[in-house]
Amino acid sequence: MMLLDFARSVAGTVTKAASKIPALEERFSLENRLVGPWPQGPFLWLHGASLGECKMLLSLAIQLQKDLDSCPSLLLTTQKVEVLEYLKTQNQNISYSIAPADTPQTMLAFLKKVKPIGLVLAENELWPGYLSSVRKIALKPSIAIISGRYQRSFSKADFSAIGFVSMQSGSDLSKIAEDLPPEVASNAIVGGNWKLLSWALSDTEIQEPQDPSVDTTFLSMHFSEWNSLYQMILSSIKRQEAVVLVPRRLTEIESFRNELIDQEILVLEWPLVQKGAVSLVTQYGRSAEVLQKSKTAVVGGSFNRLLGVHDFWEPLQYGVPTCIGPYARGQKNTVKSLVHAGVLAQIRSTADYSKRDIASIELIQSFLSHERTKIKNSYQSFLSFLKNLIPGRIHE
Repeated sequence: MMLLDFARSVAGTVTKAASKIPALEERFSLENRLVGPWPQGPFLWLHGASLGECKMLLSLAIQLQKDLDSCPSLLLTTQKVEVLEYLKTQNQNISYSIAPADTPQTMLAFLKKVKPIGLVLAENELWPGYLSSVRKIALKPSIAIISGRYQRSFSKADFSAIGFVSMQSGSDLSKIAEDLPPEVASNAIVGGNWKLLSWALSDTEIQEPQDPSVDTTFLSMHFSEWNSLYQMILSSIKRQEAVVLVPRRLTEIESFRNELIDQEILVLEWPLVQKGAVSLVTQYGRSAEVLQKSKTAVVGGSFNRLLGVHDFWEPLQYGVPTCIGPYARGQKNTVKSLVHAGVLAQIRSTADYSKRDIASIELIQSFLSHERTKIKNSYQSFLSFLKNLIPGRIHE
């Protein structure tokens, strides 16, 4: 643990030096990560990495305000500057901040100001300093992992502050159980993917889009996937399909635009759509409105082995038959089960793109009904954890 704390201290020194470089400071908001400002607590602290996780936590926060009679103030932090900008546009009674750097000095200042009642971590954001720092101030285990994904922990990571665990799959659960305290591991559950939480808790049924004007949406694509993406777009354009491209990163929009123009492909800006053209989405948070008009979707992060496949549940939630590429890093077991069930299509090369399987709406509806049950049950267990946690207090 001392070695880990030393490494975190070194990381803080490096981050402080990097914050003096204008380009890095503008892109990553390094100084704010180190010294704030952070709002005055106490808060229930929710933390996610990027847009998908933070949208999930945002929907969770809104639901908690409905379901908890004495819901504490909520703070949502993110690792991404652009995601923070998006969150601040949401008109909810929730505080938002860039996530604190995982260094001893920063965490001490952050916890003193924010005074977290508990910490809710989305997916795999198991920063060792977050875990150890909350453990030092908590009267009882006060960290929850929701919609968890897990491969392995940092060496010497301390999981003793974790009191609730809901993992996406049985494989994720079996891996993390080896590192959890026995009493927590015995109560850990498979709770599905909470990116579907709002839908799962509603009475809404999966419906296929009505009169869709988009043939294929390429969702959350990285520029490093361009070679594969171009071949698929070209295939669609030759068939006079209307295509929408949703880049994963706003900073890569112009790179995509320039490449498309260089290939003499007509580029429009969403919401304009035209057969034989590519409509480029240039703002965060518009994937839902695109998917509501889409016949099929292809999800990024799956055409480069170094990336992680992105949220394929979102298009399925809108009744859109969905395809991913040959790589499923971070979601291999879930992808395997979905592909085996015929709910998700996976192509091994872009040559297979035009022959990809199209799942029926009935199959999508059936599979997601099972997911709904897991999510609803795990959410109720999470509420019970919070109700037991909130009366507790944090050491001053």
